[in-house]
Amino acid sequence: MKNRTRQLVTTGLVTSTLSILIGGFAVWGSHQSEISMVDKRLDRVENDIRTNPLDAVSIALLSIEQNNFDFTLAFSTPNGEVTILRESSGTLLEGEDLRVRHIAIPEGDELILASSIVDINRALNRNLWKLLIFIIFANIFASIVYSLLSRSNALAQERAQRQKMQEFLGDAAHELRTPMTVVKGYAELLKGKQLDPERESAAFDRLNSELKRMDFLIGDLLMLAQLGEEGNIDFEEIDIAELMRENVLDFQEISPTHPVTSHIDESAVLVGSQKYLQRFIQNALTNIRLHTPPSSSVRVTVRAEKQIVIVIEDSGPGLPTASYGEKIRGLKRFDRSRSRDTGGTGLGMSIMNAVIERHKGVFTLRKSELGGLAIEVQLPRA
Repeated sequence: MKNRTRQLVTTGLVTSTLSILIGGFAVWGSHQSEISMVDKRLDRVENDIRTNPLDAVSIALLSIEQNNFDFTLAFSTPNGEVTILRESSGTLLEGEDLRVRHIAIPEGDELILASSIVDINRALNRNLWKLLIFIIFANIFASIVYSLLSRSNALAQERAQRQKMQEFLGDAAHELRTPMTVVKGYAELLKGKQLDPERESAAFDRLNSELKRMDFLIGDLLMLAQLGEEGNIDFEEIDIAELMRENVLDFQEISPTHPVTSHIDESAVLVGSQKYLQRFIQNALTNIRLHTPPSSSVRVTVRAEKQIVIVIEDSGPGLPTASYGEKIRGLKRFDRSRSRDTGGTGLGMSIMNAVIERHKGVFTLRKSELGGLAIEVQLPRA
């Protein structure tokens, strides 16, 4: 609600600013143009007077009459006496809304030319009021348009979120169906109590194994659901270089047979969720530990360029060729047998992709120069 109010106020400010700049420029430009026109007329009469200063009064009266100018003409003596020779329809010499010329003539006298700009100033005031009314209506119109667009966008987001949730629920149901079937089968088998002790113990072990797998699977599904929701993750400034070093050290302790080379830029800092970025790195390194030969080489790179670039690659068997460059959608699995062999849920890639998408990054799978899989990520810098 606060965000919507802030956006509405911003829309009003932008609309008002543009209206004032454009409308104000037009109104003031028109006003100045009319003032300039009055000045040009005064200049014309003044120039005519200067052509024959000895007969200045006659020339001035003739020029005003011939050009049909609505000017006041006055004669002023050196001692300050002023005589009105011609008076316009609305000009008073003591008025404020005047454009005036003082023209010196022989013997210390001067002619005073004056033109009223009362009507011009009134027109300016009227136009300013019109501009104010226009700004009010423009803001009302902009608010209505913004509200309609916001509502349309909100409905579109709601539909997209609902469709995404339906797809997720469908994928989740599909993922849970296999372990549920296994659990149900063994439960029925144990219920009959027709197994000898050895087979019964093996059945209980298998049942326990599937229940643990379901627990892991549900945990991964919940994480994917959380990553798919808006506004429920706290972001902070993270030293991704330090986070990567810590995880590489942990990996070397757990899997000392994997030779690891790391190139980590110390200035790599971004804004994100440490919890989920930690999970991303752990998933990538765990995949290497579980799905590559013990002696496979590992290379970890973190570069601080225009964006933060992270590459985690290995010399293992990699993925099927068709999988490189393929976009991960939903609960994507590249090799179902790998999760069965290692006891995983098979959702590691989907979680990694979801983490990076939530951080407005780009997640790419490609063939590594080492021969195996390279996971490359681009994330915005802090």
